[in-house]
Amino acid sequence: MPKANRTIQDVEKELRQKQRRLKQLQRKRSQLARDLEGVDKQIAQLQGTATAGRTGKKTTKRTAKRGPKRRRPKNTKPLQDYIEDVLAKTPKGMRVRDIMEAVKKAGYKTNSKNFYNLVAGALNDKRFRKVSRGVYALKK
Repeated sequence: MPKANRTIQDVEKELRQKQRRLKQLQRKRSQLARDLEGVDKQIAQLQGTATAGRTGKKTTKRTAKRGPKRRRPKNTKPLQDYIEDVLAKTPKGMRVRDIMEAVKKAGYKTNSKNFYNLVAGALNDKRFRKVSRGVYALKK
């Protein structure tokens, strides 16, 4: 029957059929979930693990490509404090790249692939002033 010539009764009948089918599929899904849980428990018993059931995160293509999660290094103080210590030694100021290297030498630990950008962003702190293009010093 063409969609243009359908009556309200036809649409309601189709809606009831779809609702019945939805309920059937939901019951089937919950039954399958219970079955899967039972299988997971059997697997856990055979493996001798303490926990039964599904554990861990689902692996997808995206998560499978990632390596192990990187841990963030622990530093004793914030990056701005390290920069302040470095700039206190030079009254004329320093370029961002020089500040970056000096901060690393001072003991700041980082795994950042774009540490230059982090240092440049940290220089927007109120403790620092821009002397000229790319050169920063401590405020007096």
